[in-house]
Formats: sequence, structure tokens, C-alpha cells
Amino acid sequence: MTRSTLAHGFGGFQRQCVDLCEGYVAKGHQVTVVTTSHPDNLEIEKKEGYVVHYLNPSKPTKLSRNWFNKSKRLVKEIHQKNPIDIIHSNEFAATGIMSWANKLSIPMAVVCHGSLRTELLSFLSSADKRPRYWHWMILTPLHLFRRCLFWEFPMRRNSSKIILVSPTLKRDFSLFSKNKVRVIENGIKLPKKSDFVENNGTLNMLCTGRADRQKGFQKAIMAVHQIEDLDLHLDIVGTGAYLGELKILAQKLEIEDKVTFHGRVDDDELDRIYASADIYLIPTMRYEGLPLALLEAMSHGIPTISSEIGGNADVITHDFDGLFIKPGDMKELIEAIRKLGNNVEVRKSISNAARETTEKRFDKERMIEETLEILENMM
Repeated sequence: MTRSTLAHGFGGFQRQCVDLCEGYVAKGHQVTVVTTSHPDNLEIEKKEGYVVHYLNPSKPTKLSRNWFNKSKRLVKEIHQKNPIDIIHSNEFAATGIMSWANKLSIPMAVVCHGSLRTELLSFLSSADKRPRYWHWMILTPLHLFRRCLFWEFPMRRNSSKIILVSPTLKRDFSLFSKNKVRVIENGIKLPKKSDFVENNGTLNMLCTGRADRQKGFQKAIMAVHQIEDLDLHLDIVGTGAYLGELKILAQKLEIEDKVTFHGRVDDDELDRIYASADIYLIPTMRYEGLPLALLEAMSHGIPTISSEIGGNADVITHDFDGLFIKPGDMKELIEAIRKLGNNVEVRKSISNAARETTEKRFDKERMIEETLEILENMM
């Protein structure tokens, strides 16, 4: 059960769900996915070995009381036709069926990508603090506390196992989680290894993922505008509510010719864009568990400049396999871009080290095997 899949958005949250489902099927398990409404109003979709049910009507990517009630009815129907052995909940998607699952002794595993602390810090780091928006400084934390009280804590109590995608989250899960927590870092399908290509022409920079204010793509656009001593081009791949604002910003700064918005692309096109990238940027202000976008860029050997925030700090070693900047710090972002842009040898060294890091720690098959071990031991 998950609030979103690749049908809803382009990001690590969605990709992890697909990778796990395909991995479970490949190991001989039967998988059914229940998620929120499809953007094109599809009700059911057959994927590679598994089925996805889109719950209509519900708000895409959003959990609500309506979702919890309707998902409970749908899961009961699925269980009557083919009894469920284990429920795998992506964060709080299975909140509505906790009591029902407990009565039937169906074990539940919950995957958490963040916590109340990281959500609060993410909001505060990017919140608009102008007086006319001060009411959100009260309402949003209240909403997060309410969600934690009524969704997160009950899920902790009722789940059999809690899987965290990053060690940075472990300290946030001491309450109602005794002997339940296991850290399984995200994994990706490693692309074919390629040799570093020296580029002395236009430097192609890349941002990928969901376009929202907290991701900091606007910082990358502003950096392109402010750096005049390097020939730069920025590719932005992904969609989201903030995409329109990003396009307006590029127009206002008169750098439309230096920024390309690709929207959502297929895997072949994404691989092509990765292959042409010289620098990958994650100027995020969001405290994420472990962004798959970071792992994907490093696996392609792209020197990465990342905010030192959330689970990113568990992946990158500064000046070895990537560069860190303070979240939201334009001066440090510009300095890091200049450092990589002006030194081919530094880019090559970081490129090779980044690929080695992903080979050693972040292979997708390792993630699937470790997750399956937990689920099978719950039965």
C-alpha cells in the first residue's frame, strides 16, 4: 500500500516501490499494490508480474480519512479472493486497515522515508517567512503533529517491523518501536560503467526529481544566472506543482536558452541525459531519508554537489565522492560549481569515487534481498 507510484510522479519514493514489487515477483511472490487515484482515472493496471489498484475517487498522492475508509473496503475484497499473508505499507498508507489486520493476525511492515523531526525541519528551512504567510508557520506544524499523533504513532505500535531507508532516521524512532526497527538503505539498478569523458566546452548541469520549493531547483537556476565566467547549461527533469514558478524564474532572469525543462521522460531518455551531464546538483532544503536521485547520479559517475542534509550525509564523503554545501547557501553552491567547472582532474576523481561508492553499498538486489528477509521472517 502506497500513496504514490510512478503513475503519480517521478522520484525516488515511487521508484523504490516499483523496484521492490518487481524484486518480490522475481523471487516467486504474488504482489498486489493499492494506491491513490490515477491521474487518468484508471482503476486497475497490470504491470510486470503484479497488479496495481488505483482507488477512485481519492486525491492522487494524498492520504485522507476518505482514503483510509475506502482502502479498507478494497483490501477486504482482495483478501476474500486471495488471502493476504503480509501487508507492506509505504509510510502511513495502511493506517486504515491496522485494526482489521491485527484481528486477522496479518503482519505489517512499514517503510519510513522520514519522521516528524525531518518534516518540521524541511518545512522551516524553506518556509516563506513574510508576514502575510505567518499563519502557515502555525498551521503546518500543527498538521504535522496531528499526522504524527494519529497516523505515525499508531503505525509504529501496530506494525511488526519498521524499515528505515537511512541511519539518520533511527534516533527518531525510539518511541513505540522497540525491537522493530531495521535500517535498509535504498538501492538502485547500477547502469553499465562508462569511462569519464573530459569536457572542455559547455558544462551540462542536471537536476532531477519532483519539482517543489524544498528541492531547491530555483537555487540551481539562480546559480546559472550569477556565474558568468563559465559556459553552463542546466537540465531539469521532473514535474511538480513548482515547475511553473521555475519556468517563470528562468524567464525573469533571461536565461531561457541556458535552462531546459524536460518534464517527465522515459528511462532511455533519462539515461541519455545522465550520460551528457558533467555536474549533478541537489541543492535541496528537504530532510529526506536517502534520495534515490543522489544514488542514480553517483552510479553514473556524475560529480555531485549536494546539500549536507538528511540522509545525503550518509552517502557522500566531502571532497572524495561528492561535494557538500550548506542547504540554501548560494555562495557555497556557486563556489562548488566553479571548483568542479574549472578543474577536470577534480571532476574525474570524484566521478570515479562516486561510482565505486554505489557499487559497494547501494545495489538494488541487496535492498530487495534484505527487505525480503524481513518479510519472510514475519510469516
